[in-house]
Amino acid sequence: QTRITSVLSFFLYLSLTLRNTWLNFILDRYFHYLLFYAMFLPLDRVWSYQKSTSFQGSDVLLSTATIALKLQVTWIYLDAGGGKWMDPFGGWTYWADPLPALDTYARHTVAARYLYALLKPEGLRLLTPTVVYVELLAAPAALFASYLGMTSLVYASVAIICSLHIGIAFTVRNTVLLSLVACCAWSVFLPPRIAVTTSTRQSKKIRSTRDWGLLSFISITAFVGGSIWFETMSEQCNQSMEHVWSTVLHNRWNVFVGAEKYVTWEIAPGLLADRSVVDVWGRTSTVQWDLPGTGAPCTSTARPGRWRSFPYLAELEDEKGQVLWDYLCKQWDSENDAQKYPGRKLLKFNFFMLQADILPNMGFSSTRKRLVHSHECLQDNKNMSEVAKNENEDKAAFEL
Repeated sequence: QTRITSVLSFFLYLSLTLRNTWLNFILDRYFHYLLFYAMFLPLDRVWSYQKSTSFQGSDVLLSTATIALKLQVTWIYLDAGGGKWMDPFGGWTYWADPLPALDTYARHTVAARYLYALLKPEGLRLLTPTVVYVELLAAPAALFASYLGMTSLVYASVAIICSLHIGIAFTVRNTVLLSLVACCAWSVFLPPRIAVTTSTRQSKKIRSTRDWGLLSFISITAFVGGSIWFETMSEQCNQSMEHVWSTVLHNRWNVFVGAEKYVTWEIAPGLLADRSVVDVWGRTSTVQWDLPGTGAPCTSTARPGRWRSFPYLAELEDEKGQVLWDYLCKQWDSENDAQKYPGRKLLKFNFFMLQADILPNMGFSSTRKRLVHSHECLQDNKNMSEVAKNENEDKAAFEL
């Protein structure tokens, strides 16, 4: 049952992300790789509720999947740390100018502000390069220690990297699920001891598992080879997000590479049939142009989850663009029961991207705005066109 569930989970999640490949981000990449290897890992013997009673907690199972997943986790952190290390602007160094990267990221939540008050700017400057060293060293240390039987080093590596992710979850918005999934990936290094001596042979065992045998080896080898081809030898046309293999084989993890220079967020002032102006994007009855949040500005869209990728689709045109922006009209009307209350029907909206420069001491510059898209919602409601004739009267409130 565990094996069947693993296979179904991978294909169901993949089918979900393939519905719109433009909305995929790093969390989906984690799930793609972890669920793929889960199909070949001996989960039924270790983590399953129905695990085999013959397996002892101190035993270690070796297979193509366990080795490949350990190497994959190692690559994730080498790629992430390497990107920060090679940042041409030196944002992750102690001498970063004007602000170190950690100072620009760790200011989005209440916990981040407490951290800032505790460490002060100089403390964040000292902590910034530490993140890079942790990412570059923790995974290789855990990998080699797991094969050399260095239990303490494996536990220390896992504890340090999970502490890093917990810190990210508390100080950077919209990263809780990503941090938890990243910590789960490190369970592949547990139990850490695989060295077997004569005196401990009865209590510690290395067990080679041949689950799925040749099929497992061929599938994993093809998957790894495909990722290497995609990242190193594929042409630009093969890297389009419209391709299935772009979603499956993408294996780069160099996020948060440089220091943020500004924060961004989005609003969408919309005009209703009753002449009131609302924020369609924030789904509120008032439009706020200031940094969102109370003492904890948000550096991304006001909507969580996959909505964070929505603004990146703004350049879609023709039918795709029409469907994209029409959805906001339909969503507003549905959530506000526009059929029952015609005055709440959305007639049109402007979608703005706003920015504010990041300044020292948790400061931000004045807000500047950029109009991304203007959209009319009356295509299927021609009988309501008379309500929207008075545009000049509402222009000041609508566009500010």
